[in-house]
Amino acid sequence: MAQTDEAVMVAVTALGVGDSPRLRGLDLAHVQLLAENLHDLPPLLVQRSTMRIVDGRHRLAAARLNGVELLPVRWFEGSDADAFVAAVRLNTGQGLPLAGHERATAAARILASHPDWSDRWIASVCGVAPRTVAGLRRRPTGDRQRSDVRSEMRTGRDGRRRPLSAEAGRRIAAEIMRRHPRASLRTVARQAGISVGTALDVRRRLAEEDGTTAPGPARVAAPAPPALPGPACPETAREQLARLVRDPSLKYSSQGRALLRLASATLAFTEQAETIAGSTAGHSRESLRLVARACAEGWARFGEYVAPDADSVA
Repeated sequence: MAQTDEAVMVAVTALGVGDSPRLRGLDLAHVQLLAENLHDLPPLLVQRSTMRIVDGRHRLAAARLNGVELLPVRWFEGSDADAFVAAVRLNTGQGLPLAGHERATAAARILASHPDWSDRWIASVCGVAPRTVAGLRRRPTGDRQRSDVRSEMRTGRDGRRRPLSAEAGRRIAAEIMRRHPRASLRTVARQAGISVGTALDVRRRLAEEDGTTAPGPARVAAPAPPALPGPACPETAREQLARLVRDPSLKYSSQGRALLRLASATLAFTEQAETIAGSTAGHSRESLRLVARACAEGWARFGEYVAPDADSVA
């Protein structure tokens, strides 16, 4: 939905009354007040496709009372349901305020037309508390709960879709991975509304359940963590590191320089790993083994985070 900023003059006779959240009808005292200051009022908001008023019923009545033939109008482009949302938002934030029961009724209607919107988003539109919307959402409809209660995702005010809970996000991620086993972790995380780390954990658990290593470059072998590299560092890794050292995005940022130092130290260590291991005391070897595995897992996880995205999931 969208609305124009530039106003145009439209004949009063061409305008119809739209679907208003006001249950009490027109406030005649307010119409009289507006009629006395009609030229100082903002343009009406009108749904272009129907020529019905989205916001400005009292201004239209005031214009008719004064015998005005033309009024400034801004166009609203959108569906009837979206027009009602706009009407509620505008009447909540300006002009003659909506009564409490009108706000609650509007919230119930928007919940029915936009069930995937979050409670906070609907509450912000209607000027009610989020718990009011949550209570409306739990109300039964006939012999069933509202269908959106079963939905795993909600859309917030920022337009992003998020799972209702961490467990819901994991279920969505698992389903995406089953349908698209080669999808990257970042693609899965973005579509499931979870972190990349959580997506990695879901992938590992699926691999454990299957007892296999999942296919594709974005999958991680499970359940065993990756082992430390051998005593000789691959030449290709050295070449890649040399290239990264010249990368301005890393070279000129504090985090980038810290990452380069850490990667360089790790590669240098792997070249001497066998020698260093031979000089360690026996009582510390088990602890060192656990630390080494944790470090190896950390680097593997980091590799998943920075892996290029696979093709987008349909």
